[in-house]
Amino acid sequence: MNNIIAKTALKTLLVLIIAAILAFGVASLGFPQHMATLFENLNGYSFATGYAGLAYSYSRTIENLSRCVDDSILAGDYVNVINYGELLVSEEDFVAFAEERTSADREKLSTESASDYNYYHVVYGNLACAKYNRGDSEGALATAKESLPEGSGFPANNAYAALAVRANLKSDAQFLSELYNAVKVLTPNSGEEEYYGAVMAILT
Repeated sequence: MNNIIAKTALKTLLVLIIAAILAFGVASLGFPQHMATLFENLNGYSFATGYAGLAYSYSRTIENLSRCVDDSILAGDYVNVINYGELLVSEEDFVAFAEERTSADREKLSTESASDYNYYHVVYGNLACAKYNRGDSEGALATAKESLPEGSGFPANNAYAALAVRANLKSDAQFLSELYNAVKVLTPNSGEEEYYGAVMAILT
């Protein structure tokens, strides 16, 4: 009698396990956005990146692409920051989208930090730093240059500034010198002189 009960219990457990696996598989393939949210809430950004990437493969929307970038950044996944970041900045509507994201994100930030926040520079800064961290100094500089077209000035938290901080932490004298030569020819806009001077101080 006990053997029959035990066998029945094991069969029931096996069925439940199989059902759970199937349900997880269906959710993973059918609802990747929800799975991405689940893992974001659990701070599992590597998994979240994978599901965000699947959602993007289905939709091809810039919103899902930016989510891939965001999750890759939070995961510290330089390869995917580069892969998804390059796709994002090459989007025709990236500048307009970044302006919308900046406005939306600033509403969630404290008053002190909101004014210097700009999603455009978040993406470009992390993209440049990811390339630098992967050993592509030339690509990092090219990305920083691309992020500031002529006449852009020297806004806060731009890609050159992000690279300056990263290279300074690594005491990378050669790259700091290359950055210095790239930044010294730039002209800050009115009100940006102090920030420009602070970055130049890091580079010298």
